[in-house]
Amino acid sequence: MDNRRVQRSSAAKTKKRLLISVLFLMLLGAVAVGSYFLVAQPGSTASSTAGSQQEAFVGKSYSGFQANPVEKPVEPAPPEGTVEDHREEEPAEEPAEEIIVEEEPVVITPEEPVEAPEKDLSLMIANAKTHVYTLYTDLEQGSGFLFNEQGDVLTNAHVVKDASYVTLKNSDGQEFNGHVIGISETEDVALVRVKELAGKTPMPMASKDPEVGTNVVAIGSPQDQANTATEGEVTATGASFSDAYEYTNMIESTAILKKGSSGGPLIDTENEQVLGINSIILEDSPETGYALPIYKVLDEVNAWVANPIEYDDEVVLPDVKDAYFDKELLGTFIQSYYELIPYSLNEPELTYYQSYLLPGSEGETEGIKRVEARTDANKVYNVNKVDILNVEIGDEESTVEATAEYMYHDKATNQTYTESETTIYTVVIDEFGDYQINNMVSK
Repeated sequence: MDNRRVQRSSAAKTKKRLLISVLFLMLLGAVAVGSYFLVAQPGSTASSTAGSQQEAFVGKSYSGFQANPVEKPVEPAPPEGTVEDHREEEPAEEPAEEIIVEEEPVVITPEEPVEAPEKDLSLMIANAKTHVYTLYTDLEQGSGFLFNEQGDVLTNAHVVKDASYVTLKNSDGQEFNGHVIGISETEDVALVRVKELAGKTPMPMASKDPEVGTNVVAIGSPQDQANTATEGEVTATGASFSDAYEYTNMIESTAILKKGSSGGPLIDTENEQVLGINSIILEDSPETGYALPIYKVLDEVNAWVANPIEYDDEVVLPDVKDAYFDKELLGTFIQSYYELIPYSLNEPELTYYQSYLLPGSEGETEGIKRVEARTDANKVYNVNKVDILNVEIGDEESTVEATAEYMYHDKATNQTYTESETTIYTVVIDEFGDYQINNMVSK
């Protein structure tokens, strides 16, 4: 066999195999390119098939999911030369809404059940304080109380007898000059007129003797301590004594009196009527006080009102101190105001607190509004806890900032709660020399 022929035959076969491989690869490439264009073109069969499969699920419920159409927004292409950030953008923060949080009542567990406060010493003092006065003369110091709207103050004769002048002072420090328009030589009673007090309403007067056992409070200025009060009860009526004056049909009580109490009122705590004029104590029985029944002297006193004593000679009156603002007195004034609130919350007809509000002022309107807003038949209020935070003294008015804590029992929930409020009070001095609330603003 010729070796050159065999070699040519083998080389030909090798070339043939290479040609077939190249043609096969070209065919595969053409198929791939054609498939790409077939799938990618809109409206193609493959695209339509996928769309119809998606539409087959839309709006139909299947176990585990709900199929709904999802529209994906077309995002604009990024500008040339920039790198697209594929991180999810955080949603823009919306401005926060202003939330007003009202202070909720705090539930507490008191050691003892909350009960409505009974009419007591604090209530009597707070209500009567603007009607009771401390009297000074060149000889004596005593007490007295407003008798009528002519500005007349009732007291004991022995307090003003032979006096060259009479000066009166109210619980807020205002001083007044007065003059005696009637005085008895046999009974221990006298009447002093103060023109600046004309128009002021007095406390009601009793028209008969009290029953034995009646709860009473005696108010006066023993040892020059204004508005000192002692509680007690009536132990007897009709007692009689004879001294410099004739004391007949006296009211005996356990409300202790001291020097300086003379002339002050003995008040029935139930109906708040003035029963008598506190007059004497016995040296051998200092725990017992005696008051002159008011109804026994009404005729004589009313005769003095109609025909007052006239003075021929001009009386030289001492200088008196005008009403003034004092931090301690202002603090006590606001505390006394708060002491009255629970009584009105529990019994709306008890409106004692209103005597602290200047008539016709914003303070009166707001004060009444606040009490009415808190009043609830299901709630039983107790005494308030009051803290005086600040007192600012002014020329025409002063301000007192105070925080009060109200405690009450809610019958509906059978729970006891506390609520707090902070208020700035504007206080003025009225024409009678008394502090009055002109305005109040919550802080």
